Amino acid sequence: MAVSIKIGLQQTQRMALTQAQLQSIELLQLSAIELVEAVSKELLENPVLEEEYSTVVPPSTGGDGAADGVNRELSGEESLFARREEKSLNYEDASDSGYVPGHGDEDRARSYIENVVAQEETLKEHLLAQARMVARDDRELALFEAIITSIDERGLLAAGMNEIAESQGVDADAVREAVRTIGAFDPPGCAASSMRESLLFQAESRYPDDRLLHVILRDHFSGLERLDYDKIARALSITSDEIVEKTRLIHTLTPYPGRQFATKDVRYIIPDAEVRFADGEILITVNDDYVPPVRINRYYVDMMKKKNIDKNLREFIKDRVQSARSLLRSISSRRDTIARVVAVVMRRQAEFLLKGPGNLRPLTHTEVADELGLHESTVSRTSSNKFVQTPWGVFELKYFFASRIRSGDPDDYSSDMIMSLVREIIAGEDALSPLNDDEILALLEKRGIRLARRTIAKYRGILRIPPSNKRKKLNMLRSEGKA
Repeated sequence: MAVSIKIGLQQTQRMALTQAQLQSIELLQLSAIELVEAVSKELLENPVLEEEYSTVVPPSTGGDGAADGVNRELSGEESLFARREEKSLNYEDASDSGYVPGHGDEDRARSYIENVVAQEETLKEHLLAQARMVARDDRELALFEAIITSIDERGLLAAGMNEIAESQGVDADAVREAVRTIGAFDPPGCAASSMRESLLFQAESRYPDDRLLHVILRDHFSGLERLDYDKIARALSITSDEIVEKTRLIHTLTPYPGRQFATKDVRYIIPDAEVRFADGEILITVNDDYVPPVRINRYYVDMMKKKNIDKNLREFIKDRVQSARSLLRSISSRRDTIARVVAVVMRRQAEFLLKGPGNLRPLTHTEVADELGLHESTVSRTSSNKFVQTPWGVFELKYFFASRIRSGDPDDYSSDMIMSLVREIIAGEDALSPLNDDEILALLEKRGIRLARRTIAKYRGILRIPPSNKRKKLNMLRSEGKA
């Protein structure tokens, strides 16, 4: 069969997003802090944009003058007041950098100094400093460094001993000895391969003469996890009270000693909207005060209209003006979309506003998208990284989208409601005879809710509620004053 190459035209249909649409999508999925960073970056890169520092509001000429002014501002068309203000400036002086002396410089300097954060010593740096003091030679120091650099943020050894031994050209016993040496550094317990070993290192360092404590941690750690004190006591021929006494010492140890050196990433949250329930009405306020107020500098718009301007300069200014107007429209569109989505979500979740967490109704992105006439992906982007201030605290917007649990009841329950019921049932159980998952399931079925047993176990795990046998032991220890 002969293969030939032909040249021809073919007409096809496909969707192509404009740069403005892509920018609008990108801004929509940003968090409040990320939006501030994006606008600040655009202010630096686009000379046509300027931050509006003036707080003077021109008097309204009547009717919807204020609304029209906002629309003109967001579309890049300056208000008549702004034009009068800018005409009073001598834009023809090219040496004017826009700098205005005043106390603002002192405020910025003070803000910079207050926000300077001293660099804290990391766990690895802390351990390496001690290793340099105790190492007998360069070979041992290299082994210490290989072990310390393999420690994770918890303080545990992430690499295998055989792997370290092979890389350093030593045997496994040398690595184990070095690990025990590092385990006695400050903080004690580092470089262990497991939490059990870390606790044992700490016990040997803090309680060197307590052999019974060492034996319990080394040989009966799994029994401690199961709270099986009687079995451990029988194996060691001691009383359960002695085991309880040793567990109190274990509680003074740190499971992950490296956590005290872990970098604390502070996540600042700015609510995108505030929701209140007053007089039977849901009141929504979009919080956009944090966005720098920007506008288009009229000087460049007037320059673009001049006939004697260089062609390349005109094209550059025109491109920058279009980019600035696109940014302003995207910010306005983002605000409008957030307001619409929050309004629908809160209307559907009005019971949450009245009663608080545990009362979310089933709600999906598709349902909100259908009501607003938006695409499901738009609702998903809107709910991501957005936070809402409610009378019950600050919640991420996607928290209010609760999955639907099919049951025998005509009104489907949400996962949030089921977890609230599970928590309520366990809170009211007999402390000495806790309910197992099957009994919890039976109580839910009496309410017309039919679920699988594994669903109860899943929700109990999310709520961090231990199984019934462990709850029983904990309750017994508490009643005896041993826990």
